[in-house]
Amino acid sequence: MRRYIIFLPSLGLGLLGAIWLLFRPFPYEPQTSWLGLLLTAVGLVVVLLGAAWILEKTLASFRYASSLLERALSNFRITLPFAFALAALSSVAEELFFRGALMPLIGVWGQALVFGLLHPMPRRAWIYMVFTFAAGVCFGYATLLTGSLIPAIAAHFVINLQGFLELRNKQRQKTIQP
Repeated sequence: MRRYIIFLPSLGLGLLGAIWLLFRPFPYEPQTSWLGLLLTAVGLVVVLLGAAWILEKTLASFRYASSLLERALSNFRITLPFAFALAALSSVAEELFFRGALMPLIGVWGQALVFGLLHPMPRRAWIYMVFTFAAGVCFGYATLLTGSLIPAIAAHFVINLQGFLELRNKQRQKTIQP
């Protein structure tokens, strides 16, 4: 049970964001159709996963950050239900807090800065915090442009799920190899 403690900050932020939104409703008016929300989410996924792929291929700092994240999650047997649940929990919780509760108070750039700072890495993996800051900017502007948290939640979910499934595949390959 102690190993699940690493997920408590995300859960706590999500609860805080949900409670905040209960008392202070989401201030942005919906400005697009369901198709617009879907296209925005797909665009976010393509841009952010594409950027992550390029960073992984070109920067040792990003590869090091990836290895640290893999090591942090190595105590978990990543099953499909666990990957989906963890991706859903983290994406909904973080979007409720950062884009739902925090962004109306400190703006797109302010919430993105806090988002990046709350994804800390050692100096050697500095690019990961820059990447999460940029992702926060993208999620924030998508929320402003659409008037909805749905594209940011959906894209955040897909990005996190892709990472968990990649880790699951690496874990499975290790068990197959002699």
